[in-house]
Amino acid sequence: MPREGDADVSISGKKLCDLDEYSLEHVFLYLTVADLDRCVLVCKKFQHIIQRFVFPKKCMHTLVAGSRQGAALSLYTFTRRKRVKLDENWRYGRYEERAYFNHNVMYISQLAIDRDWLYMTHRGRLQAHRRLKNRQMVDNKSEWAIGVARDSDITSLVKRDDRFFMGRMDGKIQIYDLDADKLYLQTITNDIIKAVDFNANVYAVTTKNESTYILNHSLLEPDILDEDDPELLQHTFVHPQAYETIKLNDTQLAVGKFHCSSKQALQLIDLYSCTTIQLNSPSTAVYDVLWMDEHCILSGNFDTTMRLVDTRTGSDEACWTDPYNASVYCLSYNGTYAVHCGMKYHYRANLYDIRVPDRCVQMYFPSKRHNNYSPVYRIATDCSQMFLVTDHNLRILNFDADWAATKDYASI
Repeated sequence: MPREGDADVSISGKKLCDLDEYSLEHVFLYLTVADLDRCVLVCKKFQHIIQRFVFPKKCMHTLVAGSRQGAALSLYTFTRRKRVKLDENWRYGRYEERAYFNHNVMYISQLAIDRDWLYMTHRGRLQAHRRLKNRQMVDNKSEWAIGVARDSDITSLVKRDDRFFMGRMDGKIQIYDLDADKLYLQTITNDIIKAVDFNANVYAVTTKNESTYILNHSLLEPDILDEDDPELLQHTFVHPQAYETIKLNDTQLAVGKFHCSSKQALQLIDLYSCTTIQLNSPSTAVYDVLWMDEHCILSGNFDTTMRLVDTRTGSDEACWTDPYNASVYCLSYNGTYAVHCGMKYHYRANLYDIRVPDRCVQMYFPSKRHNNYSPVYRIATDCSQMFLVTDHNLRILNFDADWAATKDYASI
């Protein structure tokens, strides 16, 4: 006859490797990469489950390193294990830092990246620097450049495929087609151009004090630039309001005012009807906006918040507040879950997860030079690197640095 304690004896004799693969997968999903590396060495069963199921599933939910957009911008093709490790480095603040292009006179460079190149402005010149697969990360010497430094300063830069669209302080816009190696210059206004954007054949320009312009190609073949054409872009609409920032999608222009006392700084301009749509996002000033998808906008605001706005409801769907009460100067979205914000003070950048409202995942404080107060004016990221434009240089944080010291500010 079985005794009372026999069931307990049989259960206590069970080993972890006796569990079925579904249970083991669930357990392994909670482990770090270091723990998983040790488990892989235990037996072939553990190795199969971790490599076949655990790392792919963890990659699907990674905050930064799982983005296809980020992978397309990266020099490297990372394994699933490495992508999970990179995500841990982003979350816990493990990175190597380098500073480039130091200049004593304060000015704001414009920035864009792709897989092989870093594009950066130096006053009136746009220059391309090759990205490197070593600890240097970027070649200090430019491989090509357009314009010269003594030209009017470039105030805004947008890159789509092989085409660059730039606005300048003298009221002119520049379009450079890299594939055809053609540069086009056109005067739009006498005012300083504050921001530009383009989508297909529609171009948008806003100035510091006067108006916002919607322009289209005048050519029958819109993909061909003709530097001798006096009016390559034709005005289709002039909106009598200047904005701090603008971003285009297929049918609408998201705009943010530098100041609005009624706390209605975020608006939409419909490209078909040329009407303004007021969004119910209570912001005194909007410093940067971007489209998450065809319906949702992210805005970086003076009031220390980043807001997610759904244009179908016209209202905020989520809001994140900076722990140090600093304004959000610029935004970068990786296409999945991660939003990087450049903050007003101390060269700082914040990492947010759009799945987790009102919580900062991590803050990054690059080492300080010159002064302690520079904002991050421009920001760009891929799976493993973050590029930050400050008053006096460019900072690059490389998160493919498992040896680096942990700088964890998430609990502040």
